[in-house]
Amino acid sequence: MSTFGSRPTAEELVAFRERVRAHIAQHAPPIEAREGHRAPKDADQEAQLRRWFAGLFDAGFVGADWPVEYGGSADHHPLHDRVVSEEILRARAPRPVDQVNLAAHVLLHFGSEEQRRRLLPPIRRSEHVWCQLLSEPNAGSDIAAVRTRGVRQDDGTWVIDGQKTWITDGHWADMGLALIRTDPTSSRHHGLSVFAVPMSAAGVEVRPIRSIGDAIEINEVFLTGVVLDADSLVGEIGQGWSIIMAGLDFERFGIGGNVILLELLIDDLVTVARNALIDGVPALTHPDIRQTIAELTVEVEVAKSFIDDHVERLIAGADMPGDGSIAKLSFAETYHRVSVYGAELAAAAADVASTDTAVRQAKERLRECWLWSRAYTISGGSSEMMRNILAKRRLLLPSG
Repeated sequence: MSTFGSRPTAEELVAFRERVRAHIAQHAPPIEAREGHRAPKDADQEAQLRRWFAGLFDAGFVGADWPVEYGGSADHHPLHDRVVSEEILRARAPRPVDQVNLAAHVLLHFGSEEQRRRLLPPIRRSEHVWCQLLSEPNAGSDIAAVRTRGVRQDDGTWVIDGQKTWITDGHWADMGLALIRTDPTSSRHHGLSVFAVPMSAAGVEVRPIRSIGDAIEINEVFLTGVVLDADSLVGEIGQGWSIIMAGLDFERFGIGGNVILLELLIDDLVTVARNALIDGVPALTHPDIRQTIAELTVEVEVAKSFIDDHVERLIAGADMPGDGSIAKLSFAETYHRVSVYGAELAAAAADVASTDTAVRQAKERLRECWLWSRAYTISGGSSEMMRNILAKRRLLLPSG
C-alpha cells in the first residue's frame, strides 16, 4: 500500500507546474546547466547556486517530502517531485545536488533526534552541501568491499583512516556521508557503519580529478587520522550496509524526472540534423541519418514508457524486484547511445551559418553529453551491476 498523500488531480498538477515554472523564471541563476559541469567554477557561482537551492527549499519545491516538523509539506506527493525535476531540466537550470537528498533521507530515517535538529536545517538553508564517501580505489561500484576503517577510542570518539574516490562534489561539499568498516574482522556487507564527516575536519584531504570534459566534478578524498565525535555515527554500529542501500533505493524516484534529459538529447540531435549540412544538404534529408534518428527516438520513448510505469508502480507500492535496475539501465544506456550518435553527427556536419547560435549550442551540448555519458553507466551502480542484480532478483538465476 502507498504511504503517500492523496494523488493530485491533473488540474492540480498543471497548477503546480505553472508555479514551478514561474519560480524558475524568476529565481534561477544565470548559469546554464551543462552535463559534466554541474559543480560551481568559482566562489561567485557557488554563492549563486547555494541561494538558488535554498530558495527551492523555501518555496517548498525541494524537501517537501520531509516530515512537516522538519519543513516538509503535508500534501506532498512524489509526482510533485517529478514535476520539479522536469521543469528544472527543461529550463536548463542548475539541478539540486543529488547527494544532499540522499543524506537528508538517511538522517530522517536513521539519524538521532539530535542529529536531525543539528544537521537538517543547514541543508534547507543550503549552508551544508553533502557528498557521498562510498567508493574506494578497489571498491568502485562494489561498495561492500570498502576498506576504510574506523576505530573507536576509549573516550567514545572514532578515528577514521582510508581513501575514497570518484567523490562527486567533494571539493565544495561541507559534509560527507561515509561508509566505514568498523569491525576489522568482518568482510563484505557486514561490519560497516555510516558516519557524518565534516569535510573541514583535520585529516580530510580532497584532491580534485579533472574529467575528460575538462571540469572538476569528482575527487579523491583521503582520511588520515580523522577524529569524529561519537554523535557522528548515523544509526547503529554495523548497520551501514542497510542504511546506504535504503538511501540508494530512495534515488529510484529521481530517475523518473531525469527522462527529460533523453528528450533534450533528441531535441538537440534533431536541431543539428535539420540545420547543419552534410554534402551540401541538411543532414536530416539523408535517409540513413533520418532512419538512425527515428530508431533512437523510439529507444527514448521505450525508456520513458518503462520509467513512467516504474514510477507509477513505486507510488502504488507494486514495484517488482529489479524494476529500479531496469529503469536505471534503460536510462543510462539510452542516454549513452543517443549522445554518441549526436556527437558523431555534430562533428561531421557543417553549420548552415557560423552565426547560427542555436545549432552551435546544440552541437556543443551533444559533445558534452557524450563525454559525460559513461558516468551515467557507472554512477549509482554500473550497468554491469544492474544486469547482475536483474539476473539474481528478477530472473532468479544462481550465483557463481
